[in-house]
Amino acid sequence: MNRFVQPVPPPADPYADDTLLRSWLERHLGPGGHAAAKGRLADLAADVTGPLRAAHADAEAHPPTLVRYDPWGARIDRIDTSAGWQAQRAAAARHAVVALPYLPDARGTWGAAARVVQHALLHLYGPESATFSCPVAMADGAAALLCLPDVDAGVRDAWLPRLVSTDPATAITSGQWMTESQGGSDLGRSSTLGRPAADGSWRLTGEKWFCSAADAAMAVALARPEGAGRGSRVLAPFLVPRYAADSPLADGAAADAPAPGVTVHRLKDKLGTRALPTAEIGLHDAYAVPLGDPACPAWSGR
Repeated sequence: MNRFVQPVPPPADPYADDTLLRSWLERHLGPGGHAAAKGRLADLAADVTGPLRAAHADAEAHPPTLVRYDPWGARIDRIDTSAGWQAQRAAAARHAVVALPYLPDARGTWGAAARVVQHALLHLYGPESATFSCPVAMADGAAALLCLPDVDAGVRDAWLPRLVSTDPATAITSGQWMTESQGGSDLGRSSTLGRPAADGSWRLTGEKWFCSAADAAMAVALARPEGAGRGSRVLAPFLVPRYAADSPLADGAAADAPAPGVTVHRLKDKLGTRALPTAEIGLHDAYAVPLGDPACPAWSGR
């Protein structure tokens, strides 16, 4: 007796076979603008149905792990991620999923509608990204924040090119360290304290409860400047280097060691987004630079 086995259906092309997406792009970009984006979208779609689908499966099957100590007993707080997660990181850079609206040639081609093309890239990339779309979104938010005119030009020049790089060897992502255990999404109860240092940088001390993309090279962290009042409107954003390579306080530590004052307490054991390293992170006089004037946060008057 012959046994019937259902053949595996071939994956649909997420761009060529999505008539709604293509009609949406035609409407928002016009025929010429859509034509200019087709090559970029088709290239990503080919990766999504091939290597990125395999990378997604690998990242989900091998969640990140936290290695607290090296064989000699030194605290290293290293977060190990899978080859699939690293492949997702490289693809996001290579396909300019973060970088596109910041690239001069893209702005020259589509103007403000470069964001429309970026949204289409995210639409293709997200479902097979093993939630690497989360650090992608946070990196874009950090890049937008660094572009604000009141951000110090030296800080912008040091970090923005890395966030919007299309070279996987140099591209980085960003985390966001906002929530704390006593307040959760009620940011007005944040107790992380920021105090200025003599060199113009700041030092942050506090406990962050849910830090997504804890393996990212930097984070935007909220802190209450020393002497500021209560509530959320006085909270200020700070850029915190995650690794010793980017911290002036490292003093000879290995480049991939945690920045001084940054401690990874544990990774979250989550029901979803398991491939994404999310951590509880402690800050104790951690080096930080303000993103704007800490006395006048960008949103305080909005």
